[in-house]
Amino acid sequence: MKKKEYLQLEILYDEKEELDELLQSEDFHELLYEEAIKVISESVEEKTDIVKLAHISNIDHSVMIHKPNFNPVLNKILKFYEKKEDYDKCSEIVKLKEQL
Repeated sequence: MKKKEYLQLEILYDEKEELDELLQSEDFHELLYEEAIKVISESVEEKTDIVKLAHISNIDHSVMIHKPNFNPVLNKILKFYEKKEDYDKCSEIVKLKEQL
């Protein structure tokens, strides 16, 4: 069995404003959203109830998503891609939601 690769993050900042800027960044959101789609999709295939979204190495913590939160997470991601008018991605998310 192949070992799963998880999104590895290291979040470094000197000022709180830098962290706030990162957390507001569309690129950062898109990175997390892409990973969420991937791991939720894998969870549907493997029938698991929890997924690891990312590991933040410099604080040795992981971000997990539990199955009851899959739909709310996908709803938030869907709104993001609707706003960007990325309808191919929207279609992918709707299909994933139907599989849940």
